[in-house]
Amino acid sequence: MIIPTPTRVGVNRGRSFSQAQWQFIEEQAGQLGESSVDQRLRFVLAFYYATGVRLVEGVQARVDDLQWVSYPSPGGGEAVEGWELTVLGKGNKERIVNVPIEVIGTLSHYLASRALDRDPLHERNRGAYLIGQATDVAAQAPWSSRAGRIVDNKEGVSSGTVYGQLKTFFAECAAVMMATDTRDAMRFAQASTHWLRHTHGTHAVAAGMPLDIVQQNLGHASLDTTTGYTTSEERRRMLASQRFWEGKRTEG
Repeated sequence: MIIPTPTRVGVNRGRSFSQAQWQFIEEQAGQLGESSVDQRLRFVLAFYYATGVRLVEGVQARVDDLQWVSYPSPGGGEAVEGWELTVLGKGNKERIVNVPIEVIGTLSHYLASRALDRDPLHERNRGAYLIGQATDVAAQAPWSSRAGRIVDNKEGVSSGTVYGQLKTFFAECAAVMMATDTRDAMRFAQASTHWLRHTHGTHAVAAGMPLDIVQQNLGHASLDTTTGYTTSEERRRMLASQRFWEGKRTEG
C-alpha cells in the first residue's frame, strides 16, 4: 500500500519580519546616505513591503503603470482617492495593487535623483522603470554626461541586482543586531527579498485587512494560500501554552 505524501498549501510565515524587526529595518534605512544606490534601496524597501508584489513584478513595473484614481461614494459622501499600480503577475495576469501616498513620496524623491520629474505622472517620466540603475559613477552610466550630470535615467535593473542589494542590506542589519540580539541577527542573515512579501501579508492580516483583499493584492490564486498569514489563533494557543507552563514552574 502506497501512503501518499501530504502536501501543504499556504505560506511560510517563518520567513517574515515581526513588527519590531521591521521597525529596526526602517531605522537602519533612515541612516542610509543620499547616493543613488542608497536612495534606490530606501524606495525598494518601502515599495515591496507596502505592496507585497513579487520581486520580478516590481522590477518590471514602470512609472506608466501608476495612476491616480478617485472612487465616488455610493451615498454621495467623500470620494476615496489614491494611487494604484498595475503589475503583471504569474501566468501573465494583470492585477492592481494599492500604493500608499508615503511610498509615492519616497518615489518622488527617488525620481528626482534620477533627473526625472518628481510627479510620477509627468510626461517626462514616460517609459521609466520604477526601480532604476545606479547613477553615481558617470563614466559607467550611459545616461550620464561626461561632466557627471545625470540625464533622464529611465533604465531598469535586473531581479538579481535588487536581490543582491537587499541581501547585503539584511546582512548589515544582522551585523548591527548581533551586539544586542543574536536570534534576530540570525533571522536578518537568512532574510531575502521574498521576506518583504511575506511580511506584507502577515502584517496586513494582523492589522485587520480582509483576507479577500490581501489575496487580490498578493495575486494568490487560492484564498487558502492567503489564509496562511492568519496568526491570531496560533498566537492565542501559544500564549495559553506559555501561561500553563509558567504556572507549572511557579507550583514547582
